[in-house]
Amino acid sequence: MTEEAAISRHPRETTAVFGHEAAEREFLSAFNADRLHHAWLITGPKGIGKATLAWKFAKFLLSQDGADAGPGLFGDDLPQEATSLDVEADNPVIQRILSGGHGGVAVAERTENEKTGKLRADIVIDDVRKLTSFYSQTASEGGWRVAIVDAADEMNANAANALLKLLEEPPAKSILFLVAHSPGKLLPTIRSRCRTLKLKALGEESVKAVLVARYPTLASDDLNALARLSGGAPGKAIELAELGGVGLYRDMASQLVRLPRLNTPDVHALATRLAAPKADAEYHLFIEMLLGWVERLVRQSASGVSTNDIMQGEGAEMARISATAGLDNWLDLWEKMGRLVSRADAVNLDRKQVIVNLFTSIGALARG
Repeated sequence: MTEEAAISRHPRETTAVFGHEAAEREFLSAFNADRLHHAWLITGPKGIGKATLAWKFAKFLLSQDGADAGPGLFGDDLPQEATSLDVEADNPVIQRILSGGHGGVAVAERTENEKTGKLRADIVIDDVRKLTSFYSQTASEGGWRVAIVDAADEMNANAANALLKLLEEPPAKSILFLVAHSPGKLLPTIRSRCRTLKLKALGEESVKAVLVARYPTLASDDLNALARLSGGAPGKAIELAELGGVGLYRDMASQLVRLPRLNTPDVHALATRLAAPKADAEYHLFIEMLLGWVERLVRQSASGVSTNDIMQGEGAEMARISATAGLDNWLDLWEKMGRLVSRADAVNLDRKQVIVNLFTSIGALARG
């Protein structure tokens, strides 16, 4: 194997961070140069459009004329270079992909546990074996065979090892897109066999544009809060909007600004509401925001730079509260809170008591 081929087969991991448009140009350039790697790892914060980008790549490949390949695969009769990944929505190929009737695309994702009727916590080996079967068959459409794993960092060990075998011996005219929120959880041998596109979060104005298009009547204050809470992830901003995230954050902040004292009856009322069986999504979102608030306090205390306020005057309140205890103490508390939440999920602890304990711990440290 030549050095050039070896590099193509085992691309070096890159620290480059791409905007969405730059990532599209990177893929398009590889396509036009007939140097499409057989596996692409698309990483970045959750909710920034990684899966959307993977599907855009897939639709582009499957909608190409002839054998759905780039220049160099048709002999001397080379097609013109593609200038965009965009494909018309009424393209027959796109319609078949959307209806699930295209034989050239497959997806591995978390599936339902037939015994419990609930979504599994991991992608299991049977989910990946379906991809092995998919790739072992002749392409029914006569072109590319495209598979998407969403999200690859949700695979358990057996599934990851099965996927590794696919990456080690990729079939001809096949391509695999791995979406990963936390690529560090993947086997190094999987990462090393992929070409990585690390996507960066969007700016606040871009997130606002997505929100305005979806919720045109959204109040200005809510719009700003959602954009900042989302951390530059439009998908996260939409989730927050659907779950009443701004209201939950205000409920949380109204307690934290009282520190070092807490309104105990209000804390219990909030905990009771979030512990209800139908409030599962709201509970997890609230826990995420509470841990995030303490993390922001730690970061602000360590850097001395005030974070962007989600609620007016929040940075000043964080500075006041962080001064009640040392930075190391706040960092220890944040880590302990994370462990408590993980344990609560693992052994099904009472959620009301978890929320009360978290607030109590914060209050106790703020009182010194």
